Amino acid sequence: MKTKKLILLTVILCAAFFAYNCGSGGASKMIAKKWQFESMKSDAMDKQMAAVKQQMDTTKDSATRAMLQSNLKMVDEMMSSMKSMTLEYKADGTYEEAATAMGQSQTEKGKWSVSADGKKLMQTPDGKDKTDTLDINTISDDQLVLGHKEQTGGNMSMTMKAVK
Repeated sequence: MKTKKLILLTVILCAAFFAYNCGSGGASKMIAKKWQFESMKSDAMDKQMAAVKQQMDTTKDSATRAMLQSNLKMVDEMMSSMKSMTLEYKADGTYEEAATAMGQSQTEKGKWSVSADGKKLMQTPDGKDKTDTLDINTISDDQLVLGHKEQTGGNMSMTMKAVK
């Protein structure tokens, strides 16, 4: 009888530990910190950039080639400037996003939450009715990877690193 009670207690403790660390409570606690943008992967953008590069490689018109090179450079600069973006998810359920691009600083504030299963992150900017829902692809103490389906059917993911 003591063995059965011990096994039952062990199962209950394991279930509670799992729910705490893997459910939304664990995800919320892991997300509640400051993150800095590291990289972005977009199927649609990759396809579009590949088409621009192919067009640039095959065009004979120097003006068109220069324009395409300028477009590629602008995209590279945009991606580089995104590395200054930070997102701070606070334990009180608010967030603040700060970004600087082309000499302009922007800040967005709002509310955030995690789904009950810990797999979705919802953000609602202050003053907006629309909530953005992102998939939590990966979460650890040092890295957060968020993603969603693009309108084209492809996938987009954003990787962020924890600010120490």
